[in-house]
Amino acid sequence: MRFIIISILLFTSTLAQSQEAKDTIFFTNGSIVIGEIKSIKLGVVSFDPDDANDITVQLRKLKTIAGRKMIYRVETVDHRLYFGILLPDTVSNTVRIKTESEIATIDIENISILYPFEKSIKQRFSGSVGIGYTYTRSSGFGRLNFDGSIKYLSRKTESSLSTSGIYTMYDTLLSRDQENIYLKINYYFVRNWFLTAFIAYQRNLELGLQRRYQQGLGIGNKFLTRKNIYAWGRGGLVINQEKSTEDVSSGTLTELFGQIEVNVFSFDKPNIDILLSQSFFYSLSQAGRFRNDGNLSVNWELFKDFDISLEPYNNYDSKPPVEGSHKFDFGIVVGINYKF
Repeated sequence: MRFIIISILLFTSTLAQSQEAKDTIFFTNGSIVIGEIKSIKLGVVSFDPDDANDITVQLRKLKTIAGRKMIYRVETVDHRLYFGILLPDTVSNTVRIKTESEIATIDIENISILYPFEKSIKQRFSGSVGIGYTYTRSSGFGRLNFDGSIKYLSRKTESSLSTSGIYTMYDTLLSRDQENIYLKINYYFVRNWFLTAFIAYQRNLELGLQRRYQQGLGIGNKFLTRKNIYAWGRGGLVINQEKSTEDVSSGTLTELFGQIEVNVFSFDKPNIDILLSQSFFYSLSQAGRFRNDGNLSVNWELFKDFDISLEPYNNYDSKPPVEGSHKFDFGIVVGINYKF
C-alpha cells in the first residue's frame, strides 16, 4: 500500500511539473490553450498547442499569458527591453514580466517582439529557403532564382546570413548573372541602439561587376516598433574591393553607407508580410559615384510555413566598373518560400 501511495504522489508531482512547464494563453472569451509560445511579432503570437498544429492569434484577443519558467526577450512599442519570466495578470489584456530587478506589468498589445531565450542553441535559429522564376531587364526572358536566410538571436546580438542568386542556362552553359551573400551582426548596447558589422559578396553582370567584396561598420537604431510595423535604420563606413567583367581590379574603395528597412504585416486573412529595404552608398574614393541597392518583398501565406512571394529589386551605379555598362538594373522574382 505504501508503494502505491508513493507511486501516485510521484506521478501527480511529475504531472504537475509537466503542466507547470507549459506556456498558456488565456483568451478574452474564457478559452485557454496550453502549449509553447514560439514568438510574438507585429501584433501576432505564434503558438504550438499540445497535440495540435501551430496557430497564430492576434494579441487583441488575449486576456493574459503565462510562460514556462524560462527567460523571454521582450521588446515593447515604446522601446523598452526586458529579459524575464512571463506571469499572468488579473487585469485583462496585460501580462507581468519578472526580471532580475523588478516585476513589470505591460499591455499585451504593446509587445512588439517576444521570443524565448532558450538555453539550447538550436532554439535561437530561424530561417527560410525559396526558389522561383524571374523576369529581368538584362536578359529579356525568364531565369531561375533562389534565396535563403538564417538568423541567430542571443541576449545582446542578432546575427543573420542571407544568400541569393539568379542564373540563366544556355544549352549546356550556365551564366551566373547575379549573386549575393551577406553576413550581418548587430550588437545592442542600449535600448534599441546597436553597433553593426557586416561582410558581403556581390556579383551583377548587368552592371559590369564580376565581384565585389564589402566590409562595413556602423551604428543603427530600431526607430519604429508598432503592432503591425517594424523599422530600423543604420549608417557607417564601407570598404570595397571590386573586379569588373573585363578583369580590372579597383583596389580599395571607401564609401559612406545608409540603410533603411521597413516591415509591415497584415494579420487579417490573407496573411501578408511586406518588407522594404533600401541601401545607399556614397563614394569617398571616386568623385561623384553613388550606388543604390534595394528590394521589396511581398509574401502571402498559402498555408503553414509556406509563402508565395513577389520580390521586385533594383540596383543603380552612377559609375559602373565597366564604362558603357548599364547604370540601372531591375527585376521581379516570383517564388515559393519555406520558413523554419
